[in-house]
Amino acid sequence: MTGGSIHQLFEERARQTPDRIAVITDSDRIGYERLDADAGRLAAYLATNTGLPDSGSTVAICTRHPAEVLVSILAVLKAGHAYAVLDPGTPAQELHGLLGLARAKAVITNESLLPRIDDGRGRTAICLDTDATAIAHAGPAPRDAAGSPPDGPAAVLFTAGTTGSRTAVSTGHDRLLAAYAAWSEVYGLSPEDRLLVTAPPATTEFTGGWIRALCSGATLVLSERPITSERITAEQITVAEMSPATAARLTEEELPSLRLLAVGGAPLRLDEQLRLQGLLPATGARVLSVYGTAEVAGCGTWFEPEQLPGPVANPERAAYLGLPFPGCAAALRKGRIWLTPPEGGDAVPTGDVGRRQGEGPIEFRGRAADRVKIDGRTVDTYRVESALAGHPHIQDVVITGDRGRRGGRLIAFVVPGAGAPFGAAPEAASLRARLTGLVPAGDVPEAVVRLRKLPVNAAGKVDRGELPLPPVPGAVRASGKSGASDDATEGAIAAAVGVCSGFLALVLTNVIFPGSTDLTGVPGPWNVLFALLYLAEWCAFAVGMGFLAVGRGVMLRRSESRGLTAAAHLAIVYLLVAWWPQDNLYRLAAKTDWPRQAALVYSFNVPLMIAALIVVIWVVSLPAVGQRDR
Repeated sequence: MTGGSIHQLFEERARQTPDRIAVITDSDRIGYERLDADAGRLAAYLATNTGLPDSGSTVAICTRHPAEVLVSILAVLKAGHAYAVLDPGTPAQELHGLLGLARAKAVITNESLLPRIDDGRGRTAICLDTDATAIAHAGPAPRDAAGSPPDGPAAVLFTAGTTGSRTAVSTGHDRLLAAYAAWSEVYGLSPEDRLLVTAPPATTEFTGGWIRALCSGATLVLSERPITSERITAEQITVAEMSPATAARLTEEELPSLRLLAVGGAPLRLDEQLRLQGLLPATGARVLSVYGTAEVAGCGTWFEPEQLPGPVANPERAAYLGLPFPGCAAALRKGRIWLTPPEGGDAVPTGDVGRRQGEGPIEFRGRAADRVKIDGRTVDTYRVESALAGHPHIQDVVITGDRGRRGGRLIAFVVPGAGAPFGAAPEAASLRARLTGLVPAGDVPEAVVRLRKLPVNAAGKVDRGELPLPPVPGAVRASGKSGASDDATEGAIAAAVGVCSGFLALVLTNVIFPGSTDLTGVPGPWNVLFALLYLAEWCAFAVGMGFLAVGRGVMLRRSESRGLTAAAHLAIVYLLVAWWPQDNLYRLAAKTDWPRQAALVYSFNVPLMIAALIVVIWVVSLPAVGQRDR
């Protein structure tokens, strides 16, 4: 399919079936005619209020609701520009970076998001809420530039950033049109379908989803709430697109309305694909594992079990890419996977590893960037993760290296499965038994960290950079290596800082607080007790300063929350350090000097109470001892 623009396919559907429902949200049902009109008015407003040229600019979209995003996407395309969708939950600094990557000249947003979006570059901002009246009275949409070249800009898609910094990929109408043609051939969508898209609007998967639905005349179903099998049945959804994590949450109840379930964002394990197939009782119902990167607009390969030449011995350890979509190509180059975009052109590297056995499809073997070096050799972490897949007590697992230690060691981050006793992670011995004979002995993780869930990035993919620090060396071991040298290093640092701080406190007390430790007029044995108190204060100050130097790392090994742990670390330091200046200042203040007494109370005692509360919250948030693999 060549020529024209992607939104013209939608406009044709709107003309043919204006009364058909185009979009279903949690609170609204929008017809094709209304969606086209809303997008047209916003396009007209864009043309007259942004100062942009007639076509070719990038307009960023950062709004809170999927329906607003969809209207904005169509409006930007109608106005002849390219869109770039940003997640409003992204930190402000990262938002500014993405705006720069997209080279956005204007942004469509909500008034409440403006302070986070404004990076001082002077971009024109259109607020869908505060500008709603002016948008509603805008003229008809500008005439579509039908004669524009098919490779003109349509979207700026962002990579997930799983191998480093996120990058922006400019995608033309020709690529999206070719992708739509390829999807149509495999999915077979019709106007009678209701297509559920669960991917966030800022993802490549969302762009593919709305194109597949609205350019086919089907109904697009969007939801801001977690999707359940009951919701799928109640809405009579016939086609659903979701990530493996979302698919895994579906219950064992059948999904009689579904004729097609497409799982993308990450390769789907064969055993899970077969389980999901069992939930679709309709004759001819299909489960597809879809694979594609932002560089190919998400249109790469698709797999269903019928493509296999025969049975697979361990389906829980296998994930396949399958056949390329029509017009696409997939190849292995030195074990790395390369994809050719749907409209042709040069193949692009995916950063993923694969293998092919005989005439079978390409098997996914993880990401090259996820492999780690341990003691000078490279460990295939995906191989270890695959070997642990299907463990009765494991729902999800990520294997990575402890980058903060010389030589490194392997850490297993485990989300316990429903069958795990009391929700606990399996013990190291259980992992060792599972991995024996499947991976080299040196590839067995030394430590196990239990998590409630794996951290994910904006694209819904596991963010390994956000995994918490591992437990204290020696807490869990599968291969007998010791972290005693690292503990000794931390202990030496804490001791050095503490001794120096305690000595300075001892020497400087009477310099900073003259007369505060004078015991000349205190009779025995009370003078001895007070002297011991001063010694205790100096020791507490020394311990606090030592804990300031190394305590945060120690605490992070026991907690999943970096922010709360940082607050608790500083609170403990304050609880220890504050006694030295506090007591000295109290001793120098007259009992009837009420202004000074009040100042001291509010300067020291109130913060002490707050600090104690923070520590309590941190302690309560820790997993139970039995839930940490020790």
